[in-house]
Amino acid sequence: MTKLQTTSDQVFGDTYANAVGALPGANEPWIDSMRQTSRALVGAQGFPGPKVEAWKYTSLNQVAKVPFIPATRADDVDVSSLPLGVPVIGNAFKVVFVNGIYRGDLSDSFDDLDGGVSLKPFADVLKTDPSALKGVLGSSAEVGQSFTTALNTGFMEQGVVLHVEKNIVLERPFHVISIGASGAEPGAFHPRFNLSLEQSSSATVIESHVGLPGQSYLSNPVTEILLKEEAVLRHYTNVGEDSDAFHLGRTSVTVGENAKYESFVLSLGGQLVRREIQVSLEGVSASAIVDGVYGLSDKQHSDITSEILHLAPHTTSNQVVKGVLGGESRGVFQGRVHVAREAQKTDGRQLHKALLLNRGPEVDCKPELEIYADDVQCAHGATTGEMDQNHIFYFLSRGIDEETARALLVEGFLDEVVLNIGEETVREMVLGLVSSWLARQKIVAVSSS
Repeated sequence: MTKLQTTSDQVFGDTYANAVGALPGANEPWIDSMRQTSRALVGAQGFPGPKVEAWKYTSLNQVAKVPFIPATRADDVDVSSLPLGVPVIGNAFKVVFVNGIYRGDLSDSFDDLDGGVSLKPFADVLKTDPSALKGVLGSSAEVGQSFTTALNTGFMEQGVVLHVEKNIVLERPFHVISIGASGAEPGAFHPRFNLSLEQSSSATVIESHVGLPGQSYLSNPVTEILLKEEAVLRHYTNVGEDSDAFHLGRTSVTVGENAKYESFVLSLGGQLVRREIQVSLEGVSASAIVDGVYGLSDKQHSDITSEILHLAPHTTSNQVVKGVLGGESRGVFQGRVHVAREAQKTDGRQLHKALLLNRGPEVDCKPELEIYADDVQCAHGATTGEMDQNHIFYFLSRGIDEETARALLVEGFLDEVVLNIGEETVREMVLGLVSSWLARQKIVAVSSS
């Protein structure tokens, strides 16, 4: 991990660790060593500062000032049902967490799973069969990759472990719902999601990270994914945290030969949100789609940082991220495409577009291409601008009022990416969330068809 800048306020130091107490799997030497190494790294080096290139545009000063307690130790939080507004997909298998704690009473029964699928709470696997995670846990999400991963690994306690056997094609999607709900004191939680698909298997997984109003909280999830030969995973992440919440999340993916990974990130909530994604295309003809949309208002901050590693021949990747910004918000996109020397015939493409609703927001964009092969097709692009007045005039000349015209233009700008989502039920969910967000911005959105 790149050297971090030490801060004076060690929020996740000994006091926090002592409050966490004994974690599941602590008696397993390799798991305990992994946790201890991660805590030592975070404790010694502190929070990333502006001198760390990967964090140049995202300051964690606000996070460092909050005296977080482990959210699992909060005894004054009562969530007895899924809150209104939590997106639910009708046919999906629900797995619900509140403050990082698995809630069987809010989740679907594991007895309803199809054959060839293993789904278990992460804590249960750590307690009863930790050897099942050896060689899997930390293989994609290595501790030294980032501060986000190190913080999660140091305090990982609960989450989910999903394993799909060879040749199993799942028609029913899995929906992991993580709810943040701080009580009298601000809490932090660090869920770990491990997904592995064997050869020629296929699945759809949705993550929804949402929150209830109250104290600030920190959601620090890490998702680790292993795709074997010809496996297909459609993975969609929705971040709709409470307006006072912080979200530091990471997805690390290893893609095998002829395997496909489709990802979409929707970020429409939270005070400060950073979503990191690293995709390692390790097998010949592996491919990835890594798209996203973010919407910001007031003084919100959103950071989408991606790294696509082409490590084998004939690999392909395509990434399109769009953002709409109002108020005094700040959007960050950092995208790195790396092509190894042996990754001949690579095709890697990346595009970021931002639309400013007024003169207050700021956008920082840093696309990178790092190419060591000589027979490749790679490209990147980035644009930032205000709404085209000629387009508004076109609507006005046809009797459409300016407010509706602006709403149509904004929604069309974002939906261009959303409509690429392959899973129809997820696509409809995201379209609805985008329309609701636009309505809250006092932009009357017209539903897409």
